[in-house]
Amino acid sequence: AETVEDVLDATSLPLIIWGSGEDEKDNEVFTRVSPVAAGENCLLGTITEDNYRTLSALSQADGHKIVAESPVDINIAKQVNTLALDVGFDLENLVIFPDSPALGYGIEYVYSIMERTRLAGLKGDRLMAQPILANIGGEVWGTKEAKISEAEKPGWG
Repeated sequence: AETVEDVLDATSLPLIIWGSGEDEKDNEVFTRVSPVAAGENCLLGTITEDNYRTLSALSQADGHKIVAESPVDINIAKQVNTLALDVGFDLENLVIFPDSPALGYGIEYVYSIMERTRLAGLKGDRLMAQPILANIGGEVWGTKEAKISEAEKPGWG
């Protein structure tokens, strides 16, 4: 919470506050972080099928937006959005995050799912009409090449 407060004091730019991906830890941390950033219109994330209640409630109370995470699957993305809607969260304040590790399936597959999501939203499906966020940087750091030592990178420079 102190770090978020320091960053907010240092900038007037919009802020994305991303959790660790561990539900129990995220619920504890966001309970402290969200009120500190109240009124700053931050983007908090992520909510999932299994963990959406706490962050949805905090975001509503403190005037934030949320990132709705799902695998690259339109049906699960709709389900996460529906769950947020069911607890009273406004879909206007939600950003879709189709988790990108599925890039291993092929860029064409991932792109086609994102394209189908966009087209569904444009055709009037209100559960698919939100902006899409791709956290590619987070996935890059999960690759084998990002974790190997300099000695294992001969000739890479």
